[in-house]
Formats: sequence, C-alpha cells, structure tokens
Amino acid sequence: MKIAWLHDQGNTDGSRGGAELTMDEFAAAAPEGVDFTDLKDAETVVIGNCVTIDPGIIPGLIDRRVIRYHHDLARHEAPILRSWLNENAEHIFTSPLHRDRYGLKGAAIPPAVDLTRFRPNRQTRRNTERSGTCTVGSWQNPGKGAHLIAEWSARNSEQVDCFGFGPYAPAGPGIRNHGAVTQGELPQILHGFERFVFLPTAVEPFGRCVVEAWAAGCEIVTNELVGGRYWLEEKPDALANAAEDFWAMVLVDG
Repeated sequence: MKIAWLHDQGNTDGSRGGAELTMDEFAAAAPEGVDFTDLKDAETVVIGNCVTIDPGIIPGLIDRRVIRYHHDLARHEAPILRSWLNENAEHIFTSPLHRDRYGLKGAAIPPAVDLTRFRPNRQTRRNTERSGTCTVGSWQNPGKGAHLIAEWSARNSEQVDCFGFGPYAPAGPGIRNHGAVTQGELPQILHGFERFVFLPTAVEPFGRCVVEAWAAGCEIVTNELVGGRYWLEEKPDALANAAEDFWAMVLVDG
C-alpha cells in the first residue's frame, strides 16, 4: 500500500513533542508492504497534527482514503482544513476522553509509546533506590496545571522535582526545577523516583509523560483530565499493542 504520511515536523527550536514522537513510532512500526510516498502517488493518506500544513492540499485528498490520527484538540490549524478533515477523514483518537471532548465518532488507539525503554531491568531494580516525587512536562501553557503541582507539594509536605522546559513550569518552595531533559535521559530519571505527579487543568488527550512514568514503575498521581488514565486502569495491554492496532485499521482495505 502506498501511503502519504503528513504531519508537522516539530517546534521552531528544533525540538520534537509527543505528536512528532508518536508519528515517528507509528511509521517505524509499519509492516512489510507499506510504501511511504508523495501525496500525488498515494492510495491512502495518514495525517497527524497539521498546524503547518497548507490547506491547499485539500484537492489532493479528494477521492483518496484519509485517516486522521488526532494528537490534541486541533485548536490552531487552518479552519478550512480542519473542517474538511472532520467531514471526510476516518478518525483515530488517543483515548475515549479525547474522542468525547473532540466530538466526533472514531476509533480510540493510544500512541505507540516504546514501553520497553522505560521498564526497569533486573539490574536497575536491584541497584536503584527509589525515593521522592517528580513531574515531567513541556510547560508551554497554563493548562498543564503547574499551580496544582505546587499546591500538592505544599499539602503533602513533599518536594517535587520538575523536569522539562517552558514558561509555565511549576514554581514554589517545594519545587526543584531541573530544566529540559532528553528522551534518552528520561527512563533513568524516572527509575529513581517513587512517585510521579501530573495534574492538568485542561484536557490532556493522552498524557505521554504519565504512561512513561507508569511503565518506569512510578506510583501515579493524576486526575480525570488525563486520557491515558483510561488505558492504565481499563486496558493496559492496549498500550503495548498500539502500533499493531493502528496499522490494522490503516491496512483494513489494503
């Protein structure tokens, strides 16, 4: 099957967020017989986040099967492109919460997070002592709930080690900020903490950081606004099977 794989390529500073990581992970898991190609040669089009994509592509989407994998609530893309995709694409959301808040019918398949990278091996479990509480995020908007993390810290008399960058990172007497970390560094960091706290005030359609911390063996403190919580509590096996389930849907007519 010839597939056009369209999505934003990352932030202006060169960093790649959860949406870009997810698209990379799905692409890397493509089964034999999938041929990534240009839009003009494609039989099927898969679209991820598309804030930077020119709505002029719409004529090229007509008469093709279009599958949209939603990473967020799509508040910043071109309205004409969003409207066309809402009406004509097949939709996949990261969680049932995400689907309900977006307001369209579609499948719910979690991102293909590489859980094996985060699960501690036997040597790590034997030699690493866990203690304390941490949080991780791309603190780019107030909906990440930084003030609730600071309140949780004060209420529980517990220092919270904060990793990640952004103007809305947690702050306060009980917060110790460490700044940005790479994906490569993250598993080892999480293995050292007993607890992970993430308390957004806006809907977090999936919450990759929560699932990564869970895979790393941390106790999770979160709320009902995190879509990934559904998978952890109801269908944890779906997290390991996400790539397989995604491609089963894409290739169903292949």
